[in-house]
Amino acid sequence: MNKYISLLLLIIPFSLLAQGEANNWYFGNKAGVSFNTNPPLALTNAEINTIEGSSSISDTSGNLLFYTDGRTVWDKEHNIMPNADYFGGTGLLGDPSSTMSALIIPHPGQPNLYFIFTVDEPHKENANAYPNQGPGDNNGFPLPFYDQRENLTVPQADDGFNNGLNYSLVDMSLRNGLGDVVADNKNIHLRTYQEENSEHLKYKCSEKVTAVAGADCNTIWVITHFVERFYAFFIDENGINEEPVESKHPPAIGLEYYGEAASGILKASPNGQKLAMATTQTIPPLAISGFVNLYDFDNLTGEVNNPVEILNNMRPYGIEFSPNSQKVFATIGNDIAQWDLSSGNPAGSVFLLNTGENQSSLQFGPDGKIYSASGTKLNVINNPNAYGENMNYSSSFLEGAIDLEGNNANVGLPNFLQSILNSRVDIVDGDGIGNSTVQSTISICDGETYTLGYEYPEAASYQWYENGEPILGETSPFLTISLPANEQAPFTTAYTLDIFPESGDCKLSGLANTIFGEAPAIENASLSQCASGSSFFNFNNAKEDLIAPSALGVDDFEYAYFETSEDLLNYNSIQNITNYENLTNPQNIIVEITSKETRCSSIADLQLNVINNEIEETLEVELTECDTNLDGFQEFNLELVAEQTNLNPTNFYLKIKDALEDRNRITNTTEFSNTEAYAQTIYFRVLVNGSCNVLGVLTLRVQDLPFTFEDKKVFYCIEDSPDPITIFPSVPENEIDNYEYFWTATNQEGYAIEVNEAAIYQVQVTAIASGCVSTQNISVVNTSTANFQVQIKDGKEKDNSIEVILDETFNTNNFEYSLNSPTDVYQDFPVFRNLTPGNYEVYVRNKLGCGISKRTVHVVGAMLFFTPNNDGINDVWNLVGLPNNQNAEIYIFDRYGKLLIKFNAKNFPGWDGTYHGNLMPNNDYWFRANLDNGRIIKGNFTLKR
Repeated sequence: MNKYISLLLLIIPFSLLAQGEANNWYFGNKAGVSFNTNPPLALTNAEINTIEGSSSISDTSGNLLFYTDGRTVWDKEHNIMPNADYFGGTGLLGDPSSTMSALIIPHPGQPNLYFIFTVDEPHKENANAYPNQGPGDNNGFPLPFYDQRENLTVPQADDGFNNGLNYSLVDMSLRNGLGDVVADNKNIHLRTYQEENSEHLKYKCSEKVTAVAGADCNTIWVITHFVERFYAFFIDENGINEEPVESKHPPAIGLEYYGEAASGILKASPNGQKLAMATTQTIPPLAISGFVNLYDFDNLTGEVNNPVEILNNMRPYGIEFSPNSQKVFATIGNDIAQWDLSSGNPAGSVFLLNTGENQSSLQFGPDGKIYSASGTKLNVINNPNAYGENMNYSSSFLEGAIDLEGNNANVGLPNFLQSILNSRVDIVDGDGIGNSTVQSTISICDGETYTLGYEYPEAASYQWYENGEPILGETSPFLTISLPANEQAPFTTAYTLDIFPESGDCKLSGLANTIFGEAPAIENASLSQCASGSSFFNFNNAKEDLIAPSALGVDDFEYAYFETSEDLLNYNSIQNITNYENLTNPQNIIVEITSKETRCSSIADLQLNVINNEIEETLEVELTECDTNLDGFQEFNLELVAEQTNLNPTNFYLKIKDALEDRNRITNTTEFSNTEAYAQTIYFRVLVNGSCNVLGVLTLRVQDLPFTFEDKKVFYCIEDSPDPITIFPSVPENEIDNYEYFWTATNQEGYAIEVNEAAIYQVQVTAIASGCVSTQNISVVNTSTANFQVQIKDGKEKDNSIEVILDETFNTNNFEYSLNSPTDVYQDFPVFRNLTPGNYEVYVRNKLGCGISKRTVHVVGAMLFFTPNNDGINDVWNLVGLPNNQNAEIYIFDRYGKLLIKFNAKNFPGWDGTYHGNLMPNNDYWFRANLDNGRIIKGNFTLKR
């Protein structure tokens, strides 16, 4: 039988479909977007971190209420709701790695109540362990972590169960309006599978859930899919009917390859008549086997019919409909696919757009555009009602894409009740239903009025609201607004219009977030130039005079300049504002000054004057630049003359005759390069008390740099740490006092500083006389006494060798080597040859002055021959040079490998050339000596009688 979860609360009229509820998006790794501004702006206050699914909800005026990743819920202040804290043990049953992990739905009968539907990720390793907690292997035995990755454990990666579809209730009246999940109405399970099928019980649901308004506009259908069935749950003012409407349609998506087969987006069309579903994969991951299907949806009965495959053998993921429900979009890697449902052959109408970058989720926005998640930005389809290239896709921030300011969308965008996004009209510009661009913000200046509204083309009733409260008596299509008498600019409020068609069609809403701003306080200004006839003016020089004194600066405003009132009316502004040639003398320019914050404007007059007088006196000025190019030529900002003289130079000239006759003006006055090396004289006209009777003589001088330093290297012996060394620039001792010194790395002044760390220390050396600066980089490099090993090649009576091997961290070029004397001659080559057996002292000296390292080495040799004839000379064979504190176990073999004798070298005179008392013949014999320090020496010798 049908079962309803009902809420015994007072039923009051409620706007199910309102304008601002989808205005705040939170998704991905701390990513967010606000549609309360135009254009939309990134939000950087998110706490969410989800790989795929999320959902968020705002009130009808666009104020955030809460958002979720399917496990945890954050309130409008970005704090976790106490009854929805996954890692605190009170979480919901979704999964951030589920394609559509959550969906927030307003309760049709209670304005303070919201349902959160969650869909879990159906994990194979949870199914293996069912009914026990996962993860488990194919035989059901427990595994320590998921997917053979040690960081994927319970509860970090998953709670160990495939939870399917569940819902929870949020009551916004709790916690003083911050809201919380109702403890007795949390994680209520909904059946989306066939209970008699044991395999279904292990997985329960796919990762898909969408919702759309019912036929009467005041009810909702929540729809999901599993294997080969759609499950549609009905919601009305009484709550949720837990018995779904089931619709069975092929193909059956097998469970063998869940969860890839479970991923992909399901969306309902905004008009509630279509469903589109992407299935990313149906067979093993290496095969490309996904598809997109289109279905009819009956929003009266909840039935799904008429499946049509419009894409196959690809890996689709994101799905979205256009605002007018006539176009369908899907993402496939770098491609966006579009189908035209009005064409009569949707499958044949496919248009593929290669975007050049990976696309994942798609979401229809409150502004009528479709957005695609792509890393740290959202790409945009500006005109989704149009077909093909005319859809106007862009990844450019200048063309509507949204910069997430460093936060990452990952692959998901928030999930919404689709009807919320299609029930809006534009009451700012008055555009109609289904228009793909909706304005929801407007700025109105103090003293101005504006008429909001939209008139439905058929009979309808209307109601206006301010900040969600009905405005008494305002029941017409239009509302004229101005700054309320009891408020002062700047002032922000929100107006909403609800439209109720008499035909029974669903209610429509429009939202206008309104800023009443204060017009800029301005003053008229003038600019004057000394010239004959016309001259050139830089309008930027008048900004400070145009803005009346206030806490705001000239950069808080935008400026547009017009020659006539007609140009202002047509907004035909002057483009060349830094080098404008006047048309008449004097000439009036109209200036529109707009506040960047409030967008309010004021109009001022800027008068241009050209003055020409006889020269009565001269003024000498000098500008200097340092010769950073080392060739005597530099760029000069001629406008700096005004700062040095408190006068107003107008035009500059290379020759005095040009200055007197106002010819051949220098045009690039801020980046003028001298044409004569090191020193050049040019001329300018000066405006003094409204007269141009002064001629300026300007000397441009290029000063030599103090030095052209080469980089310097200093070595620091780490054995001396933390004692410092002193470093200083390469300035001659007799010139030290002519300069000032600044060390950028340590923020110190002075000729020398003490350091005890390896680094590059940059010192700026400034000539006191000219102010010119030279820079030297002094590299302090760590060095030390050597750490080394020795490789001994011995076992011979002569011609043994010792090789010094430095640790890899040492530069061999910085060391030299000596044998048996720390003060004797050192060599650069680390090998000593032709050594006889015995003890040696190896010395390694740091060439940079950081000391000497020493090691004692023992060279062990073997006799080349012996003559056992009892003459007292070489009568036995043994090792030679063996240290007193070492021993060796010696084995002697004949030429056939037969062991003749084994003895310890210490306290044994050696082999006498016999075997079991018999004299061995003249021949070569082989030995192996196992030294007790682990070394092994092998070789051969000769017995001679």
